[in-house]
Amino acid sequence: MTNNNPKRDKHKKQQELGARLQEFYDLGYVSKRRALGFAFLKGLATGAGVFIGGTLVITLLVWALSLFDQVPFLDSIVQAVKTSLEKN
Repeated sequence: MTNNNPKRDKHKKQQELGARLQEFYDLGYVSKRRALGFAFLKGLATGAGVFIGGTLVITLLVWALSLFDQVPFLDSIVQAVKTSLEKN
C-alpha cells in the first residue's frame, strides 16, 4: 500500500512546472524583458483594481450607514469621538 503525500506531490508538480518554464524561456519563445514588462503591467492593473474596488465598497458601506439615524453598536464610538473633538 502506497502512502502518497499531497504536499510532496504538489511540490514535485511545481518543480516540474518551473523547469518547463525555464526551458521555455531558454529556448527563446518569449523574451524575458517582454515577460517582465507584462508582469509589471499586470501588477499595476491588479493594484489599481483592488484600490478602486475597496474604495467603492467602503463608499457604499458609509452611504448605507448614513441612511440610519443611529446605529446601535457605533453610537457609543461616535459619541466618544465627538466629545474628544469638542474638548480639543
